[in-house]
Amino acid sequence: MAHDLNRHIMKWSGTSSLLLSLILPLSALAQDSGGAASNNNPPSASGSRIAPEKKGDDSKRNFYQVLEDVLADFEYDLKGGQVQGLKDVAIRNIATSENIPPSFKQHLELVISEKILKNSKTRIVQCLPCKSKKAALSGDNVVITSADSNPAEMARIAKMSGISNYLDIAYSFQPSGMMISMYTIDAETGGVVWSRSYNSETSRASMFRRGVDYSQTDQARTAEEYQPTISYRPTLYVMMASDVGGYTTCIVPAFKMVERYDNRRKEVGFELDYYLGVNSLVGAAPSTSASLYRGFNLTMLFLHQWNLQGELENFNQVRGSIFLGLGGTYASGFLGGLVRTGYEWRFGKHWAIQGNLGLRPPATAFTSGVSAGTVTGVDFGIGISAMY
Repeated sequence: MAHDLNRHIMKWSGTSSLLLSLILPLSALAQDSGGAASNNNPPSASGSRIAPEKKGDDSKRNFYQVLEDVLADFEYDLKGGQVQGLKDVAIRNIATSENIPPSFKQHLELVISEKILKNSKTRIVQCLPCKSKKAALSGDNVVITSADSNPAEMARIAKMSGISNYLDIAYSFQPSGMMISMYTIDAETGGVVWSRSYNSETSRASMFRRGVDYSQTDQARTAEEYQPTISYRPTLYVMMASDVGGYTTCIVPAFKMVERYDNRRKEVGFELDYYLGVNSLVGAAPSTSASLYRGFNLTMLFLHQWNLQGELENFNQVRGSIFLGLGGTYASGFLGGLVRTGYEWRFGKHWAIQGNLGLRPPATAFTSGVSAGTVTGVDFGIGISAMY
């Protein structure tokens, strides 16, 4: 029995030796293969290994993604109304570089047509005669002509088809980028109405990808310059107004309409005021029997304002504005001038508080054709406005 036990031990040890002899080479082979795999990455100049490029890296973009970035600039110009000559337009010619298949012309035409229809109210006319060619025999030679080489023929086709402008497109693709050039032509005169080139390396998407602030470029600054707009401001004042024989406290609902210009730095417009004497509102007797503010009255001022806000207006900060108004007041039996100035504090985007000071030159008020007294003095008050 002891002899059998020794025989089994020797057999097990032999089997284990065989397994170890198989396992050790396999583990060494795995280590060598792992090292070889790590050596597949090319070394850099410093001798260190370069990590493999991650999938989805922005440095390698799809061809149609680049095309969409370039056409996004054209779409931006369409939305901003900067593309001229798009009334009843027909896409006439599309020229491409030699490395572009001819079938791409139709795709480019459809994509540009989609951008135009989506971002403008333009009618696109399909001009089949513009793209047709005519063959004729001239002796022993065959002469092939197209309509776009004959301005008179193009004008005739435009008149028959209801085309006001032609759009020509030139597309170029190189490994370093792509460029699309467009220009519109007046179909009747043949004059160029608008022209622009779009480059993938200088597009908005390319600049944003590189971290460039596009708003600092000259082209963007021109497009984003503040356009003159009309601002409406209902206002409520509490005023001490000059009256016949003294002053009257008044509640004054007012309405301002001004036009902003010079990139928001200046405003010009007018203001209408209606004075309501507090005594008449509460039913008390007026301080004078010939008060101007018991009945209908209207004050109109021509305004000019200078906004103290720097180059750009920041709605997160309190802004100041100095204004000057010149006009007058009409009431029953009275017509007099008024000069008003003041300072306005603007909060947020829609609210403002102002203090004002006015001067009324001497003017006579009449009651039933008889002089009731002279109105003159300094008006002052405070008001709150809502800006729209």
